[in-house]
Amino acid sequence: MKLKHGLVGAGIMILGVSFAPLAPGHGLASAQQIRALGNGAAVRLDPSDSSPVIANLAAGATLDWIGESGPYHIVSIPGQPGEDDLIGYVLAAEVEVVGTVSGGAQPTATGSVIPDIHAQYERSKARRSSGLKRWLWGGTLAIVAIATTRIVFEPGDEDAYADSASHQAAVDRHSTARTVRNGVTLAGAGLITWGAADFILGRRDMETMEGELPALASPALEEQYRDASGRRGSGKRRFLWGAIMAGGSYATVKWLPWLGVPDRADYDTEWEYLSAAHRRDRTESANSWLIGVGSVLGVWGAVDWVLGSRKMSEIEAISRVSASPAPQRTPVAVATPDLFVRRVAGRTEIGLVWSR
Repeated sequence: MKLKHGLVGAGIMILGVSFAPLAPGHGLASAQQIRALGNGAAVRLDPSDSSPVIANLAAGATLDWIGESGPYHIVSIPGQPGEDDLIGYVLAAEVEVVGTVSGGAQPTATGSVIPDIHAQYERSKARRSSGLKRWLWGGTLAIVAIATTRIVFEPGDEDAYADSASHQAAVDRHSTARTVRNGVTLAGAGLITWGAADFILGRRDMETMEGELPALASPALEEQYRDASGRRGSGKRRFLWGAIMAGGSYATVKWLPWLGVPDRADYDTEWEYLSAAHRRDRTESANSWLIGVGSVLGVWGAVDWVLGSRKMSEIEAISRVSASPAPQRTPVAVATPDLFVRRVAGRTEIGLVWSR
C-alpha cells in the first residue's frame, strides 16, 4: 500500500513539473534570456562599437532578452532599488539565447523602441533649428504687420484729402488694417514663444548629451566643412539681398521725382500739395524701415560669410596637413654597452664599455 501511494505521488509530481510553465501568472518575458559565453561581454548604450560600455558580464551571467537590433541583442539591465531598468545592447556572438517563448516561437528581430543617443542628438538639434526659424518668422510677421500699418495705411490730415468722404475712407481703411495687424502680431508673438521654447529645450538636451558623450559635440570634418560652406553661401545671399534692399530703397527715394520733396508752386490746389507731402512722409518712413532691415541683413550676411569662409580655410588646412607625407627620419646610431669582467692586481673588476 505504501509503495502504491509512493508511485501515485511521484506521478503527480512529474505531471506538476511538466505543466508548471503553463500555470497562470508565470511571466513568459522572463523565460527568454541571454547568457554570456565568456568573461567581459560588453553591454553598450547603443548598438554600435563606439557606444560607451555600461556593463560587463561574467561568464554564465544572464539578462532578460527583449529583442534584436542588427548584430546585437537588446537586453534589460536591472536598475538600482527604486530606479527603472536600463536598456542595453550586447553582441550576439558573445552570448546565447536561453529559455523558450509561447508556442515554441523563436525570438524575432525587433528594433529598439528608444532611439539611440545619436538619433536623440539629431532630433534635439533639429528642434533647436526649427525653434530658431519659428522665432525669426514670428518676429518678421510682427514687424511687417506694424510697419505696413504705419507706412501704407496711416491716414494723414483731413486737409490732405479732396473731401471729408475721402478722409473718412482712409480712416476706415486704417482701422481695418489695425485689426488685421493685431491678429498678425498676436500670431507672430505665438510663433516667437513657441520657437523660443523649442530652441531653449533643444539646446538644453544637446548640452546634456554632449556632457554624457563628448564625441557628439565634435562632428566629422566633412560635416563641419558642409556646414561652413552652407553658412558662407547663406551669408553671401543675405549680404546681397540686404545691399539690394537698402540701396534700392535709397535710390528710389533719391531719384524718383514723384516721391521727391514737394514744392508748393508745382501744385494747383492746397489739398494736392498736402497729399504729396503726406506721400513723401510715408515714403521716408518706408525708406527708413527698408534701409534698417537691409542693413541688418547685410551685416548678418557679412559676418556669416566671413566666419564660414574662415572655417572652410581651417578645415582645408587640416586636410592638407593630414594628406602630406610624413617626413623621413634619418636613423641615428645608438651606442650600445659591452660588459667586461677582468682581474687586475688580484681584484675582479666588472663594468660596461660604451662602443659606437
